[in-house]
Parts: sequence; C-alpha cells; structure tokens
Amino acid sequence: KGLDSLTNALWGSQTLRELMLDNNEIGERGGQQIANILPHIRTLEVLDVGFNSIKSSGMSALMKAVAVAHHLLSLSVSGNPIDTRAARSIAYALAYNQSLKSLFMDHCHIEHEGQRHI
Repeated sequence: KGLDSLTNALWGSQTLRELMLDNNEIGERGGQQIANILPHIRTLEVLDVGFNSIKSSGMSALMKAVAVAHHLLSLSVSGNPIDTRAARSIAYALAYNQSLKSLFMDHCHIEHEGQRHI
C-alpha cells in the first residue's frame, strides 16, 4: 500500500534525481512497480533498491526498464538474491544501457552460472 502511493506520486516527476529505497522489503511486486515508473521519471540518475528481497521476476522487470532508462547513471541491487535468470536480465540491461556508470551488486550471492552471464 505504501509503495503504491509512493509510485503514484512519483509518476512523471520532473525533478527527482535520486530514489533510495534500500532496506524496505519491497519484494517482487515492488521491483515490478519501480520498473513501471522508471521510464516516466526521466530526471532520475540514482536508484538504490538494495536489500529488498527482489527475486527473479521483479529483477527481470526492473532490468528491462533499466535497459532503456538512458538517464540512469547509478544503480544498486545489492543484497537481492541474483539467480541465473536475474543475472541474464542484468547482462541484458548492461548491454543496452550506455549511460549507466555505476552498478552495485554486493551481497547478492551470485552463483557461478549467474556470474558467467554478467
């Protein structure tokens, strides 16, 4: 409910530069909600969704949005579990987003198969 209100309020913001949502347990649904608004906040340069229990489907949705979010300069997904599917999604985002300068992935417990994709 809280994230619904926040994402509705942020939709289309023309001034927001940083969105720090770390440690809020937004989970899969939250990852998808952030993915939905990301293309509509064209001023956003820094996004931190670390330590939020965003798993494969939420991370995949988020990375599809990151791939085309050419305004985004820094992204933290630290502390979220990155399995092979999520790693492929991150690799896809990195291949298509040429503006991203920083990516933080600390404490993601990426297994060898996932590491190969990134």
